[in-house]
Amino acid sequence: MLGIHKRNGIWQDGLARVMGPELLERWGIAEDAGVSRVREIVLLRLNRVLDQFPKPEMHLIVWTAYNLGAASPDEESGVVRRLEKLVEQDGIGYSVRTCTRRFNDTFLPAVVKSLGANQSAITDEDLGRASRWLAGNIRPEPPEPAAVADGLSAAIRGLRTPMDPVLKMFLDGPVHGPADRDGVPLAAKLDTRGEWLCVFTGERLLAAYRESTGAGWARIGRWTGRDVVRTAAGRIFPTGILIDPSPVLGAGADATLPLPPEEIARLAREC
Repeated sequence: MLGIHKRNGIWQDGLARVMGPELLERWGIAEDAGVSRVREIVLLRLNRVLDQFPKPEMHLIVWTAYNLGAASPDEESGVVRRLEKLVEQDGIGYSVRTCTRRFNDTFLPAVVKSLGANQSAITDEDLGRASRWLAGNIRPEPPEPAAVADGLSAAIRGLRTPMDPVLKMFLDGPVHGPADRDGVPLAAKLDTRGEWLCVFTGERLLAAYRESTGAGWARIGRWTGRDVVRTAAGRIFPTGILIDPSPVLGAGADATLPLPPEEIARLAREC
């Protein structure tokens, strides 16, 4: 995995050979896959990890390092020279050292961590998008929050405290989350902040979290918000509910809605 960005990046000859059989298998790339298909899947896998980083500068740094939209496919530029060009000509506002550190110390560890999670499926539509990105040598755009959020998730975005209309949507609507062997929501202990049930308002949000963090849940459950509230209220230990947790510490807090144990107790009485 650490050889993909080197030399000519994703355009380098023998990309599949550089990756090796274990990584090819982990990312769902057939041994006899053509060069274009290998690049498409690599691009999609990397982009799914990159989606957890909301700032557009990180997208510029990462795709420059991998040589997408940075140089021509046949130009032997090297990752350092590509980042130097990004700083000198594109005015990203960071030094080459900072760009290199963000790529090596922040993005690459996230990719390594994602390899420990179940890899989500890649559809024909995904492959079509990747093919267009490669054909035009253009970078995928950072995801717009509104593009991945609808319904309850859109209502949650930007909230700092629970509001009755949003809570009603949560109680009545479907949510997804990690489950134990009996299909019961699985609690997580968050340092000194007690125990929480983490749920997601869409399967895509859950899949992105799982792939980004390397979470190894054995089962995924689907319930109504009301079911989850009753489960939390019935536990021995005070338990809150965290809706749409972010996979990145300190990022995406405006899209996360915490329901602390005292709020759960109130909601349970009303359920």
